[in-house]
Amino acid sequence: MRVAAIVPAAGAGRRLGSRGAKAFVPIRGEPLAIHALKILEAHPAVRWIIPVVRESDRDALRRLLRRHRLDKALDPVLGGPSRADSVARGFAAVPERANWILVHDAARPCLRLRLLEAVLKVARREGAAACGLPASVTVKAADDTGSVRLTLDRDQLWLAQTPQVFRRDWFAQALTRADHELSGFPDDASLVEAAGFPVRMVPGDPWNLKVTTREDLVLAEAILAHMDQEAARRPLWPGRADF
Repeated sequence: MRVAAIVPAAGAGRRLGSRGAKAFVPIRGEPLAIHALKILEAHPAVRWIIPVVRESDRDALRRLLRRHRLDKALDPVLGGPSRADSVARGFAAVPERANWILVHDAARPCLRLRLLEAVLKVARREGAAACGLPASVTVKAADDTGSVRLTLDRDQLWLAQTPQVFRRDWFAQALTRADHELSGFPDDASLVEAAGFPVRMVPGDPWNLKVTTREDLVLAEAILAHMDQEAARRPLWPGRADF
């Protein structure tokens, strides 16, 4: 697998109370995005990393990439009006040699290598894979007044996470078929699904939370502290990747 990892990092940090981009909010002494980028850098199947940022943050991220010696990272790409548009712009910068596309949110700093490994393995076998948590609570759909219209079968529901991994040709066809109408797709897997390609779900990781609020930031701090303790007891990359 020759994987190009697109990392959208252009989101604002308004709900975090940040004046700047969420990707630069400090967590355990490093900007939020750096944690996920380091894990992607560590996996041998990931050959290229394409960060996608706001224009005002581009130079700052360039400096961070050099400081942290993230050698797989290409020059940051400018984001679009939506997350999906930002991913599409990142895809336009993917090197020709890449044959797999991985998308991971910069706002998910607690990615563990074993989850990354699991999604890559299933994607290689099936063509596309996304991780997520099986729903453990009853989910109801309600209208604008709060009246319940539908109770969903939680046995078939997943709470989607990233990373999500796709064959490059499938992802390219999905973008073409979307015809630039990307804002209606809630995640990258839904874009590929809409193009008619099957996506296999992989059990995710409760630690792999997306930082959106100040409460999420507190939880992520605690998780990363525990991950640091784990890393001190065993190597970051405990086995041999067969990619």
